[in-house]
Amino acid sequence: MTQAGSSPERTVIAGEDLPPTLGPYSAGVRAGDVLYVSGQPGVGNVPGEPVGPTFGEQARQAFANLERVLLAGGSRPELVVNVTVMLTDVGDFPELNEIFAEVFPVDPPARVSMQIGLAPGFHITVACTALVED
Repeated sequence: MTQAGSSPERTVIAGEDLPPTLGPYSAGVRAGDVLYVSGQPGVGNVPGEPVGPTFGEQARQAFANLERVLLAGGSRPELVVNVTVMLTDVGDFPELNEIFAEVFPVDPPARVSMQIGLAPGFHITVACTALVED
């Protein structure tokens, strides 16, 4: 809640050390004590290109990209409260669950997973909402 005479704080999380976005959006936005991280696909250093052809390679990179944005925004995986995972093949759920358990080994966050269409060659994108540390 904003107090009288003050305005809400909104900070765009950006920088050359963050994964490249695939469109005109921010990698993350911090609003007060909450960080919203945009969908992070399995891209490496080449903008618009998947890090590898397999679901596992892309999923691990997507979660690594998510962590980079979290850290840049003043958060960390342990402070994630909700994750949205979008994948192109529900057959990849078992591998997703294994990787998710590695990324969030204790007290995992809430999660929504769904099958969707993604850009050609991509298998997964991961977004989240997290608390930030002071």
